[in-house]
Amino acid sequence: MFQQTQNEEYLKLCVNRVRGNLYLTWVEQFLDIIQENVKLEQIKTLNDIGCNVGQFWKGLYKRNLNIDYRGYDFENIYLNCAKKIFPDLEYRISLLDVATTVPKSSDISICSATLEHLEDWKAGLENVLDSTKECVLLRTFLGESFDTAKCFKSGAEKPYLINQYSCLDIYRIMKSRGFITTPIRDRFTDSLPHYLEGGIVRTFYIILGQKQ
Repeated sequence: MFQQTQNEEYLKLCVNRVRGNLYLTWVEQFLDIIQENVKLEQIKTLNDIGCNVGQFWKGLYKRNLNIDYRGYDFENIYLNCAKKIFPDLEYRISLLDVATTVPKSSDISICSATLEHLEDWKAGLENVLDSTKECVLLRTFLGESFDTAKCFKSGAEKPYLINQYSCLDIYRIMKSRGFITTPIRDRFTDSLPHYLEGGIVRTFYIILGQKQ
């Protein structure tokens, strides 16, 4: 399970950020992209893949957008925290492994900092795309070629998988599912190489996919 690759400090950080007045940059950027590229009057449902403790719900609620939100995560520990912080999420979030299960159909799907941690990432991406009718937003590590590495966080029980995907592989899969892709610079990192644990270097990008 994912939390076994993390530590108590990571969970505390997630909870403290969502409880505070901070609205994460990636959440605000995703919402800006949606409002700029989608006719909101035609959008009814949104799937948040890897919803963690409810950061995107927090941003969506602040903007008062009339969208039926559904969050999915691999870990009950995050879902239980989210329900305590946001009681309205009680029946909006659920346990799901996107690499093995296709989520419910939605107009929009978002996925931030989740895809790169999947062993079977192709199945996970295909399941997200197959469940999305209009628009998908992916925020993950991209480069010219595929690269995989693991590191070990202090206090964690298991090593931490951090993949990098080739732009070409992502584009081909999205095209095969009928999506036109647009790369977008990540506002928080400016899409500059980012040093992670264990000497791993990765670069965040956002991919906007729109159904043809």
